[in-house]
Amino acid sequence: MQYMVWLAWTLLAVNLSVGTAADEKYDELFRKVMECYPTTAALGITAVKDGQIVFNKAYGKANREDDIDNTVDTRFSIGSVTKQFTSYLAGKQIKEEKFTWTDKIRDVFEEYGARMSLRGFFRNTAATVKDALTHMTGIKQCEWLLTDDRNFTRAEWMTEMLSNFGEQMEMRSEFYYNNWFYTLIGWLSELVGKDSFENQIKSTILEPLGMTKTIFVSDPAFDELTEEELATPYKEGSDEETLYPIPKRALQYIGSHNPAGGLVSTTGDMAKYMVAVLDAVNGTEGAKLDKEVLSAITEPRALIGKQLGDQVIVVKPTFPETFLDQGYGYGHIVGTYKGYKYMNHGGSTYGHYSYITFLPDLKMGVFSVISGNDYLFKDNFRIQKLMHIFSLDTMMGDTPWINTTTVCTFPSPWLNLTESGDSTVRSSSPEESLITSSPHLVEGASRYVGNYSNPVYPLLEIKEDQSGMLQFTMGNSNGSIVSIPNKGGIFVILNMPVDPLNLPETEKRRVALKFRYDNSKVIGLVFEMDSEEFDFQKNDALPNSTVWIGTVVAIAIMTFEFC
Repeated sequence: MQYMVWLAWTLLAVNLSVGTAADEKYDELFRKVMECYPTTAALGITAVKDGQIVFNKAYGKANREDDIDNTVDTRFSIGSVTKQFTSYLAGKQIKEEKFTWTDKIRDVFEEYGARMSLRGFFRNTAATVKDALTHMTGIKQCEWLLTDDRNFTRAEWMTEMLSNFGEQMEMRSEFYYNNWFYTLIGWLSELVGKDSFENQIKSTILEPLGMTKTIFVSDPAFDELTEEELATPYKEGSDEETLYPIPKRALQYIGSHNPAGGLVSTTGDMAKYMVAVLDAVNGTEGAKLDKEVLSAITEPRALIGKQLGDQVIVVKPTFPETFLDQGYGYGHIVGTYKGYKYMNHGGSTYGHYSYITFLPDLKMGVFSVISGNDYLFKDNFRIQKLMHIFSLDTMMGDTPWINTTTVCTFPSPWLNLTESGDSTVRSSSPEESLITSSPHLVEGASRYVGNYSNPVYPLLEIKEDQSGMLQFTMGNSNGSIVSIPNKGGIFVILNMPVDPLNLPETEKRRVALKFRYDNSKVIGLVFEMDSEEFDFQKNDALPNSTVWIGTVVAIAIMTFEFC
């Protein structure tokens, strides 16, 4: 008997020492991340295995200005990780035979008493629920509109606005990420479930899983969150050292589009979610989520093309292991690591980045979130991916190839981006190269003055102030229009409502404006943002004229490109 007691205490001591040693390894690496990437203001990360929480950790400051510590109870926006919740709700309704994955979108909305349409005859008549959830519609993202403050309801956005969104590419020709179609499916779930999308997510997922600290940005409870309860979002400066605090309200603009990215959560609540997903996909007795639904939404349905492809592709033999996204399911990116299937997804809002990874066969999951910057080597979520790889290796019992050295030097020593011909090793935004350019007044400013219209966007107004500077206003955004000769064009130095209040002029986004002319008369402009172009027509201009864009002659198309 004494021997058995001694053995039990010995085994417990061994387990505790092993756990403590592993815990120290996690701490050492995560603290190194905070040291190597100083524009990570706050970091939260948690991991689960075999139905248990392996660790749940918090580092950094929830608010640097007021020296408020980040804790495991600090909330962050999880952005597009919300899409997993949206697709699960749709999958539940499909299992209840309310509609199917292959139903035509237009037909299923008509069945439930609503009308909506999409640009182009084929897309309008043939686009399916699957096309919407796998980002295969080819419709423009129109990301700026996510900050629109015109207070349209979800139904108004979908019925009155989405039909005017322009085509970026042919439907099903290529994967093209688009938040709007998750909003569309969320609205469909409202019609089918006869309740708000938010209430259905709460009753279907949040409440059964005990995710009591998870809310939507549109919830009244969000307004009451203090700086101790909600991590302050930050924008990284061009010096890669300075952080500018972003107003809390920036996270709320997506409220009408909650199905695309409106959840706010803690690492503890997300650990509960990961355990529930892994229990269900593995058929664990008493699982709180539906295995059939999760099996449907976590299978790859569309190949991921270059749009979400990383600049640094982590594959053998360049790297010790392969961590490769291969396909998109419904709200889940599917790939392989060490021969095991994984599901992951990232989420980004204004100053918050989140990332979730599942290895279902090993019953492992990792979730992380940061405030600040996670746009390393032009790859979104790169810092978090490295931490996830380390955590998975450690939980497997393998020697991690990402360690306290390589997490800081990545992709070195395996790959040197500069030697491979890419001199831009790190970038916070596509417009960064314009920051050092000297702006000038636009010549002949008066001819640009006027109102410009687009059926989707707010009225765009250009005025000339007393100094001869052109001033730009569009909805809740404004700025000065300048000429940047060495960049060959006219740009607006944009002030957006999601920008930090104290953002210096040199840090503001430069957006290209391409004016259209009939001889010397300005008849419209093209607003270029996030690799997409949007047409505006000057209100006093005649349509269908011969136009000039810069020095290139073009003929105005008969169909006006709205968004």
